[in-house]
Amino acid sequence: MRKHRGKRAAVWACALVVAGLAVALPACAPQTNPGTSPPSATSPEYVPEANSFGVIPGRSWADQYPDQYSTYLQNNANAWPDDKTNKLEKYPEYVTLGKGYGYARFFTEAGGHSSAMYTVTHNGRITENSKTQCLACKTPNVHYQVAQDGNEVWQTNLYDTVTAYTDGTGNVADAEGITCASCHENDDPSQLHVLRADWQRALGDDADTRSLSGEVCGQCHCDYSMNAETGEPTSPYDGISTMTPDQALQWYDDHNVSDWTYESTGAHMIAVRHAEYEFNYGGEGNHMTKLGYDCADCHMAVETDSNGDTYHSHMWSDPLDNEELLQNDCNTCHQDLKAEVQQTREEIDGRTHQVGMRAACFVQNFEKARQAGTISDQDLSRLQWIQRASCYYWNLASAENSKGAHNKELFTQILDKADSLLDEGDQILGTPSTAEGFVSEYNPDINNKEYGSDHWYNQQPASESTQDYGTPEAEKYGE
Repeated sequence: MRKHRGKRAAVWACALVVAGLAVALPACAPQTNPGTSPPSATSPEYVPEANSFGVIPGRSWADQYPDQYSTYLQNNANAWPDDKTNKLEKYPEYVTLGKGYGYARFFTEAGGHSSAMYTVTHNGRITENSKTQCLACKTPNVHYQVAQDGNEVWQTNLYDTVTAYTDGTGNVADAEGITCASCHENDDPSQLHVLRADWQRALGDDADTRSLSGEVCGQCHCDYSMNAETGEPTSPYDGISTMTPDQALQWYDDHNVSDWTYESTGAHMIAVRHAEYEFNYGGEGNHMTKLGYDCADCHMAVETDSNGDTYHSHMWSDPLDNEELLQNDCNTCHQDLKAEVQQTREEIDGRTHQVGMRAACFVQNFEKARQAGTISDQDLSRLQWIQRASCYYWNLASAENSKGAHNKELFTQILDKADSLLDEGDQILGTPSTAEGFVSEYNPDINNKEYGSDHWYNQQPASESTQDYGTPEAEKYGE
């Protein structure tokens, strides 16, 4: 196994803070909680049997790794869709900017990792025509199946594939969702492993310059599209140093990638996934990853079992809720980290919303001008690219889950780029685009969580649809 820098035993909440907030470098580096030792990986005493797709189920490791498994089941408390924000209601620009694509129809906050198979089969973006490629970040089964049967798997029917993963029961709690094999060696959970083949390619020759821990998280917390011919998930990068917004957009342009065509304007659009890895590690990396902080340092708290041994909790959480973390690490550099992060989030989220509404207004102006026949062929091509690129920058900011906290400088840069492109578009159209001028197209009768029930794979209650629900292992180790 190749060596990596930065395996961290302690904490990472400072990774939420942008450059300039921390003090001298030696003072702000991963700190071990007083009186505890770094978690150590222990190889298994025996290897359980794999499922029919070659994946060893997470519950099969429960007796050998009880702390990791029990804390993983705590993700069940992060239920979906209960108490989740309807993003289309809060940010109606999504309805206009995503018209013709799934997220314009249905888009909510995500649930916990252990609800992955439930959310992907029960949301309003999935239909009878959806493909197995939508499972790329939801289950390791699909990657083992592709390795065995080829890329044709990606273009098979999603519902048929899920039914196979549930052994025909139709109960998504029986399917292997995001579990051990997603991030670890299938036969040895003590070793991390990058599962996604396209992500291994995207990391490039400079993969050794970043930690394996971060790369494992990044294989799903990244932007990617789908290969138009094979259906394979495809990252717009050829190395970590190229993981910047401008180079990603250039990659998409050079490879003629588009997720859908905007019918009224003819623009070839890109749907951006949540690019947390790029905002932390991409290009030169952000301030905190340069100091050695990794994703797990922040989102997987170090806990102590009954024998006094430490381990990483597998309940992924907001580090700002971890008072021990804040006290023993973050507040050695910051006077009030929570307040700093909240200020950044409010500032960036507010600006992202404004840019989104402005971009939506631009699209509405573009539609009117095209209907009126006042756009030349040369201007049409440029306006289509402006729509594509400005919406890409906006979507990159809006989809990244930290709302600016991971890398405020980069958020500001890409929102500035979106505004600059919209300025050019306004000049071509001769009409200003403003957030105030945007006319919302949100429909409360359609763009809501209840609408998704018309497309649900089954009507199983959400409370009974989390990973391993009802199994002996979950009953033994669950809360």
